[in-house]
Amino acid sequence: MANNIFENELFLAFANASDNVYIYVCDMKDDLSRWSQNTVDYFGLPGEYIKSTGEVWMHWIHPDDRQVYLEDIQAVFSGKSARHHCQYRARNKYGDYVWLECRGSVINDEDGTPSVFAGMMTRLDNQSKYDTITHLLTGAELPNYEYMNRRGAMLLIGLDSLKKINSNFGYSYGNKLVVEFADYLSSLCNSGELLYRIRDDEFVVNVPDGTQEDMLNLMKQVSYYTTEKHTGEDGIYSFRMSAGIVEYPKDGRDYNELLSNLEHSLEYARENGLEEVVVFSKQIAAKHNRSGFLQEALSKSIGQHFQGFCLYFQPIVNSVDQRIVGCEALLRWRTDEIQDSAPGEFIRILEQTGEIRAVGLWVAEQVLQYAKKWQETYGDIQISFNVSYLQLDNDHFVNELLRMADRYQVDTSKIIVELTESGRLKDIDRVNEYFARLRERGFKIAMDDFGTEYASFGLIHNVPMDILKVDRSFVKDLEKESGCVDYAIVECVTDMCRKLNIQTVAEGIETKDLERILCSFPGVTYLQGFYYSRPVPEAEFVEMLEKQFMLQE
Repeated sequence: MANNIFENELFLAFANASDNVYIYVCDMKDDLSRWSQNTVDYFGLPGEYIKSTGEVWMHWIHPDDRQVYLEDIQAVFSGKSARHHCQYRARNKYGDYVWLECRGSVINDEDGTPSVFAGMMTRLDNQSKYDTITHLLTGAELPNYEYMNRRGAMLLIGLDSLKKINSNFGYSYGNKLVVEFADYLSSLCNSGELLYRIRDDEFVVNVPDGTQEDMLNLMKQVSYYTTEKHTGEDGIYSFRMSAGIVEYPKDGRDYNELLSNLEHSLEYARENGLEEVVVFSKQIAAKHNRSGFLQEALSKSIGQHFQGFCLYFQPIVNSVDQRIVGCEALLRWRTDEIQDSAPGEFIRILEQTGEIRAVGLWVAEQVLQYAKKWQETYGDIQISFNVSYLQLDNDHFVNELLRMADRYQVDTSKIIVELTESGRLKDIDRVNEYFARLRERGFKIAMDDFGTEYASFGLIHNVPMDILKVDRSFVKDLEKESGCVDYAIVECVTDMCRKLNIQTVAEGIETKDLERILCSFPGVTYLQGFYYSRPVPEAEFVEMLEKQFMLQE
């Protein structure tokens, strides 16, 4: 019996299958076992064949873990259990204890007598070496490559669409696609090139003696995969990906520096919507480091009761007589350490971190406080403020805004909520419900930056609104000969709004000629731009209101 078991071809096949898994088989009647050669070599066992297996192996097990092992293995050999499964530490030939997961099962004779016990031990410290989904090396293995005094190049690929695929089709389907992509990427790599999966959606290709050009050429081949539409059993998907490239030692001499610079390049591509490969540069690193610095500073400001944040106000005038009828409240941020961060920069970071929700509520409360004060002094002054699409992912913002309106007792018909980047809304029906609640309480709804990438005719059809703001990109060239197309677009849009009883605000008025042209369109209700005033602090805006108020008297 022992000879049949020990010389079985399956045992020999499994014994040579992996350097990280150790197998053994035991004739339970004779208590004689055979161990795979890699087990003998790694643990320094006396030989492949061992008599009194349990007693001998016990000496390799850590003293604190012997009781766990003994109870489990005795249950198997006594017939109480058919399976062996426990974790413990065992000493290798170097004298180090390593964690093992040991599994085994019993084969009985025809009469039910336990006859053969087969087991397998897996080193738990090696589970981080290979990715369980793709079987590629993991990021834990990146530091093991010797970068010092060697030349090469590295490519970091990020699957930008993986989260969306997982959300739409499920993680099991997403894993299937990741495996297919990993296989495709492996097919492009030559012998000696190292391929890692360092995160769920990120892969690294390390090419010793490679160059930037080699990485760019490899990425061109990878892009063929991303441009195809792939049909799966659960739908049609396509990969969108971004990538970063570094060369060593030029861009770093160790793993940490190289991976950091790779991440700089990848994030630069993602943040700018490039969906392409970006070669690392010191300028990119500086920008990425600044982004991290600003993120920390913004969080600190928010934690200190929004210290450093304030509102500026840009007048909005009537197209008939150019009198100030309201303003747009615009967020500004400045600290002792940071004096030069423009709204486009810090607002993007707030949206990336999700902190725009807290800041957005702070803005709303400030607006209502100003509105209360100005309404009591100047009457029908309107004030608008921007709301990011991220603030509308649940009803918290709307609930809080309604509570604040009750608290400050403002005339809500003079408060305008401007929806920015509206095309990114994921649930139009839910947003319509929120806006309906606001409009029932008197608030007005505006679509900001109409005509840009995210604000389009589809929103006019799907989201009831009171005001549409025509983006300055369609206004700035109207006075030029090349502006005939923009002229036709603005004329068409404003006429449509007039017929739909939607008021319009033309943004970007910077000259008298632009004012004259826009005032010639009967559908234009209001004007806004530097020609009237740049955004200014409260005191300067109030001064403008005072002058107009005195003239009225």
